[in-house]
Amino acid sequence: MGVVSAAYSASASGISVGLIIVIWIIFYVVVALGMYGSFQKAGQPGWAAFVPIYNFIIMLKVAGRPATWGWFLLLALVPFVGGIGLLVVYIIVLNDISASFGHGGGFTVGLVLLGPVFWYILWLGASQYQGPAALARASGYPGQYPQPGYPQQGGYPGQQARLPATGRLPAAEPVSRPGPSAGSDASPAIGDSPNAGTARSGSSARRRIPDAVLRQAAVMRALRRSQAVITKDSSAR
Repeated sequence: MGVVSAAYSASASGISVGLIIVIWIIFYVVVALGMYGSFQKAGQPGWAAFVPIYNFIIMLKVAGRPATWGWFLLLALVPFVGGIGLLVVYIIVLNDISASFGHGGGFTVGLVLLGPVFWYILWLGASQYQGPAALARASGYPGQYPQPGYPQQGGYPGQQARLPATGRLPAAEPVSRPGPSAGSDASPAIGDSPNAGTARSGSSARRRIPDAVLRQAAVMRALRRSQAVITKDSSAR
């Protein structure tokens, strides 16, 4: 009876171990299939998702991290502390992958907690691969200048100058100053020296009297002359 019981126990434990291995293989294939499609979307070999260790190297390429980060896998050999360090590195890589596909921190949480589901979302969803960490969110980090070729960050409404489609500022148009109208007295510039005709440099040129003021002064002089003539005629009579 004891022999039968021992044989039954050994058979049951063998079945349990075999069942655990089968479940683990199925789970690995399901997760790797989502990574397979995401790798292909990022221009990397999809088959690498099914190869342990090498799939982490491809993840580093998709995230834009150096391949030397693969040495962090050795942290798994260090009890407890190494596992925590490897988890932190893995979360950083997943965050960069999420950003490279145009997603934010919420999607990173999904990749960490529900990896099998969110890898399939990356593969079958509408998100497109935009580059390592989406090139720093396509607008530069705070305090940096915007990167050329990406949308520029403007100021408040009305403060940002609009550029034409060519991306270059339009050429400045020459400004013409109105001269004195015909029939009006040409007055010298305010504060000019007697040699008003002397050439002036651009930095020392004085502001000219506006044309409207010149016309008004001419009208006032004409009115004074007319008044003087009328007064002279009245006194002569």
